[in-house]
Amino acid sequence: MRILAVDDEKLMLNRLVRSINEAKPDATVYEFRSGKEALEFAGGNEIDVAFLDINMRGMDGLTLAKELNNLYPEINIIFCTGYDEYVSEAFREIRCNGYITKPVDSEQIKEELSHLRLPMKEEKEKRIKIQCFGYFAVHIDGMPMEFGSAKTQELFAYLVNACGGTCTNQEIMTYLWDDDGIHDSYFKKIRKDLFDTLEKYGCPEVVVKTWGGLAIQPDLVECDYYNWKKENTGDYEGDFMKQYFWIM
Repeated sequence: MRILAVDDEKLMLNRLVRSINEAKPDATVYEFRSGKEALEFAGGNEIDVAFLDINMRGMDGLTLAKELNNLYPEINIIFCTGYDEYVSEAFREIRCNGYITKPVDSEQIKEELSHLRLPMKEEKEKRIKIQCFGYFAVHIDGMPMEFGSAKTQELFAYLVNACGGTCTNQEIMTYLWDDDGIHDSYFKKIRKDLFDTLEKYGCPEVVVKTWGGLAIQPDLVECDYYNWKKENTGDYEGDFMKQYFWIM
C-alpha cells in the first residue's frame, strides 16, 4: 500500500507518519510539507491512500485532494484536521474517505484504513525477488538482475536494507565507502547506473528520488526479509547480506 502523508507543520507530520507506520508497518509512506511538492511527486508515482492536512499554507488540502482525484479517481483520501468547520466542505466537494481530528494516533489511522471507501487494486505478482538472508541477490522474472557494477548492486542492497526509508546521499556515501574521502562524482555515477538498470528491465519506479536521497518502494518487490518482518518484531540473528561490511 502506497500512502501519501502531507502536513505543513513538521511536528504534526512526524506524528502522522509515525502513526501510519505503527498502524500499517508494511506500507510505503511518502511524506511532504508542501501540497505542491506532494502533487508533483504523485504525478509520477501512483498513490493508494492520502492523509492530508486541510489547512496548509500555499496549496491547501482541499485543492490538493481535487488534483489527486483527477490523477487517481480510485484514490482514498482521508483528511486530518483540527478545524471541524472544514469537514462539511471536504465531504461536499471532495470524494473523500473520511477524516481524523488532530492530534492523530495509530488507532485512528488503523480504523480509517480498515474502512476504505474504494478497495485496493489486486496486487500483480512482483517481478523482482530479493534475497537478503545469506548472501544478497536480486532476480527479475526468474533470472539474475545484472547491475552495471558490484557497487551499483551494493547501493541497491543498502536501499533494500532501509526498508523504504529515505537514505540521504551523504549517508549512502559514508556507509558504502567507510572512509573520509569524497566520493560525490562516483556516487552520482552508480546512482545513474542503478536507474539505468531499472529502466532497462522496465521497472524504474522501484527506486524513487527524494529530496537529497533515495528510497526503495517495498510494496513493488518480493523480499525474504520484508516477509520475515511482517511476522516478527525482533532482530534477525542469522546470516544477512553476508558480502557487505556495513551490515551491523
